[in-house]
Amino acid sequence: MVNLARVQRRFYAVEIAYEGGRFRGFQRQPGLPTIQGALEEALAAAGVRAPLAVAARTDAGVHALGQVVSFAARADLHPDTLRRALNAALPEGIVALAVRRATGPFHARADALSRTYVYLVGAPAPTALEGFAWSLPDPRAFADLPRPVLDPGLLRACLADAVGTHDFRAFARPGEQRGTIRTVTRAEVVSAGWAPLHALVIEGRGFLRAMVRNLVGTAVAASVGRAPPDAIRALLAAGARYRGVRAPGWGLTLARVTYPPGRLERDAAEAR
Repeated sequence: MVNLARVQRRFYAVEIAYEGGRFRGFQRQPGLPTIQGALEEALAAAGVRAPLAVAARTDAGVHALGQVVSFAARADLHPDTLRRALNAALPEGIVALAVRRATGPFHARADALSRTYVYLVGAPAPTALEGFAWSLPDPRAFADLPRPVLDPGLLRACLADAVGTHDFRAFARPGEQRGTIRTVTRAEVVSAGWAPLHALVIEGRGFLRAMVRNLVGTAVAASVGRAPPDAIRALLAAGARYRGVRAPGWGLTLARVTYPPGRLERDAAEAR
């Protein structure tokens, strides 16, 4: 008989995608549908009960195309078998894209090199993107602008000031005043040629809660003339609490999380 207490723990990473509008955020909340709750139940149905670590704890309504969750187990789990078992048990709106073994101890949040978010905003956004893009005018913000025009140049200019290492306490949630120094490595705006739709792409090592949505809200306010083009730079310099528009969660998607090369084994499809 194998003594499981002496078997070395193995570390696994699960890459998932989800439609955030169906859930009340990632973190488990009693009596509410959450990503963590659904994933823990699906893992339990597959015989795995272990604490989860997540690369980015997304808020209610926020979507993901490449979220990563990790756990440790003493069992030797076959990645593709576990992926199929998870997808058989997960509710509609969540899919396990891949399961990978780690080559050593692994933590989805602490080991991440970067996280990339994409925020979609349009004036208005195409109806096909309802629930995935912020469409202006919005009765909760800029309601007095019946036909707002998003200036992509102003979006870019304002957002560019977020790039670099700064104290982002101005863009944190109230009360979050420690550990607020973050590094943003990329802030770009990609505009569609066929519709007044813009994708704001923000990449960095890590983000404060609500930071991306507050940055987007500031850039959009500058774009429609409700904030100066240097609003982000001024707020970073002053360190004052941001009191402007917070972009709604449903326009935000966690697109990608990266890790050091070799930390995760390639799956069968990548190996071919």
